[in-house]
Amino acid sequence: MSASIIQRIYTDGACSGNPGPGGWGTVVYFTDGTVHELGGGESPTTNNRMEMQAAIAGLEFLLASGQKQPVSLYTDSEYVKNGITQWIKNWKKKGWKTSTGKAVLNQDLWQQLDELNQKASRQVESLQWLYVRGHSGNEGNERCDQIARAFSQGRVPDLRQAVLEDL
Repeated sequence: MSASIIQRIYTDGACSGNPGPGGWGTVVYFTDGTVHELGGGESPTTNNRMEMQAAIAGLEFLLASGQKQPVSLYTDSEYVKNGITQWIKNWKKKGWKTSTGKAVLNQDLWQQLDELNQKASRQVESLQWLYVRGHSGNEGNERCDQIARAFSQGRVPDLRQAVLEDL
């Protein structure tokens, strides 16, 4: 493994209309100052699905890195943070039903996120899910928002891409 270690991952989603064209952004920060940005979009979709897709991309990147050191994943979506850290246990016990007996929305993405989260939790010493307030001046969150909004508007932003062989 190289000296570049993922320190934190920021994720965000956006939607122009809900449902409507959506985008997601993920920014990975390394301890050596390197930054790697990811993003994409789809239509039609919802804001929640884009928030989840950003987290999925972050976890996929983390898993592909093979890193073992602790990582913090930041999201401005309480839906994503609470869903993956609290609610998902009961949803699975109840056959993907909510506490009111309704089908869990976005079950396909929740299942994918759950699988990746479990794999990442086994790979790294510690994976911490943290909430960051959106639009509050946090550099990582603001950049994710810019990426997600661009994709939701059909634009492809310039993404900083680390040379993965160097990581």
